[in-house]
Amino acid sequence: MMQRLFIIIILLCLPSAKASQVHFQIENDVTFKEDGNYSNGMILGWQSELEVLNEQQGLSFSTWPSVLLFKQEKAQQAWGLKVSQRMWTPSEIKITEPQPDDRPYAGFLEFEQHTSYYAEQLAQKVWFGLGIIGPASGTEQLQGAIHKLLGASTPEGWQYQIDNTPTIQLSYEIDYLLLRDSAPFNSEWELSGYSYNSLGNFRSEVNAGLTLRWGANLTDSFGRLSAHFGHVGNYTGTLSPQSYFIFSRLQAGYRFNDLTIDGDLPYQSNVEMNAFRASAETGIVYAYSLGTVAWSFNFYNKEYHGDSKKWHGYGLLQFTWAL
Repeated sequence: MMQRLFIIIILLCLPSAKASQVHFQIENDVTFKEDGNYSNGMILGWQSELEVLNEQQGLSFSTWPSVLLFKQEKAQQAWGLKVSQRMWTPSEIKITEPQPDDRPYAGFLEFEQHTSYYAEQLAQKVWFGLGIIGPASGTEQLQGAIHKLLGASTPEGWQYQIDNTPTIQLSYEIDYLLLRDSAPFNSEWELSGYSYNSLGNFRSEVNAGLTLRWGANLTDSFGRLSAHFGHVGNYTGTLSPQSYFIFSRLQAGYRFNDLTIDGDLPYQSNVEMNAFRASAETGIVYAYSLGTVAWSFNFYNKEYHGDSKKWHGYGLLQFTWAL
């Protein structure tokens, strides 16, 4: 029910602004032959057309998060909406009893709004999200249907998932160019740094990272990559058909709370969150006549101390379409 409501909200908002892009993204750990920890994520989002930032522009429903951004000269502004669903499971999903020494089952449904400022050397993004973690997220039914369709093992422990808890999140990211220079084959290479921070009862964390990109006309697409889950910058208005860029990102940070581990459970859990965060990503974004397609491999260190694996991974497949 909540998933349908969030999608209806997105559709109702589309006529209120000139639409530029819609995107769909799926993440899954099957790429690394895993079926546990962060298991799957699905995102449906929309982003407005880029507009030149106007200091005289008043606040509205679409731009109110921009009060948290500092003004930029020669910047373009965009805003967007997104609905997403994520799931986390123990490493063994066939067990029918509680697993106090493994991470618990957790499903998360979130509706989010963002505003972005993009310039050639500096980009800012801010997100405000409301969600629900627990059975009301509908994640148990989704995973069961997917596993049945694929003939995979049936998850047996969703009755022991994190209890229903409403969430509220505020996140901010800033990207800043360090180096950009020409490269062979009429291309460019670019090195930038970024800071990503989030505050809320779902997760609170501080992070810093580096991004290396190589491709054509990188100036126009600066800042579109993000450490924020499921965020897609405006590609359809910036990348020319048959162009592409390759990227790699490294990130380190500290997490203060994680509701997927620390949330209320119907049993006593012995799992303790690992506060230190480290992650890496490498992938490609390719533009064609109707939009873009992106594929990446993502790696992250263990999220709780009792995890027998030091690193986990998942694959990401993303599509955008111009409207």
